[in-house]
Amino acid sequence: MSENWKCITSPTQSFAGLPVCTQLSDLEADIAIIGLHYVSPYAQRLPATITKNVVETAPDAIRRQSAIFIDHLDHYDFDFNDVLLPDRRVRIVDCGDLDKQLIGGGQNLENITAGIRTILSRGAIPIAMGNDEGGCIPLMRAYDVFNDLCVVHIDAHIDWRDERDGERDGYSSVMRRASEMPWVKAMVQVGLRGIGSARQQEVDAALEFGSVFIRAREVHREGIDACIKRIPTTDHYLITIDTDALDTAIAPGVLFRSPGGLTFDETTDLVQGVARKGSIVGINLFEIRPELDISNLTASTGAQLILNFIGTLTHSGQIGN
Repeated sequence: MSENWKCITSPTQSFAGLPVCTQLSDLEADIAIIGLHYVSPYAQRLPATITKNVVETAPDAIRRQSAIFIDHLDHYDFDFNDVLLPDRRVRIVDCGDLDKQLIGGGQNLENITAGIRTILSRGAIPIAMGNDEGGCIPLMRAYDVFNDLCVVHIDAHIDWRDERDGERDGYSSVMRRASEMPWVKAMVQVGLRGIGSARQQEVDAALEFGSVFIRAREVHREGIDACIKRIPTTDHYLITIDTDALDTAIAPGVLFRSPGGLTFDETTDLVQGVARKGSIVGINLFEIRPELDISNLTASTGAQLILNFIGTLTHSGQIGN
């Protein structure tokens, strides 16, 4: 696919005051933060009691909550027992948002794929953020430059529906579509709990593919180190997070809340464990719904997760050396 991304929107305020680069073909960075906009078609048909009018996008809400950390990236971070960015040569930029239209459809999907592919071609690690996890499907299509990708899917649900209401590219089908991509050689799904769109046939299909299921209960009872040992070994990892994997106390702004989710520390320790196993080539944070949030808790958690991911990529030696 040629470089045909369009509709880059400059952020009203950048993430944590970082420099902005909306011309992806000129990108010079180690990490590129970018907002994605996509709505699974059936999400628009959910009852009004679940959804409300979108007054702010997830990327905008996360950026707004990150403002408290402006000029703090060289401060001490007790999560790392060191400053967050010990190497000041690390280049991190905010690339704004790809396609501001909150719709699905062909051009939107192509824009996301082409934009992420351009970031990867420039040698940067994308950290993407968005409202709807369906946006992860076109994002993963950009990773055909790798032939040994393991997708680490942190989610309450397995997202293995072949279609839902006739739609194949929605949030209920993310990992089914991933399994069809030849460059995705393995996947692990962490934080599973409760009831979702999956039926027995979806569970069977995922297990037949070789997906490793790690339930939230197993994380709580066995600890993160035991879970990390179950992650398939490869050279390249893509981490995608549906925020409903997290405990509702820190992430209430999601479509489908359920008790018993992962803690902040479990989530960040998991990402750090993946960084010890191989190269992280992307991190995605989806399913943040500002219209359903409470006191901006989910957006604030999202901002702090991204800061922690930046620290992990730096302290693990994956960038800055």
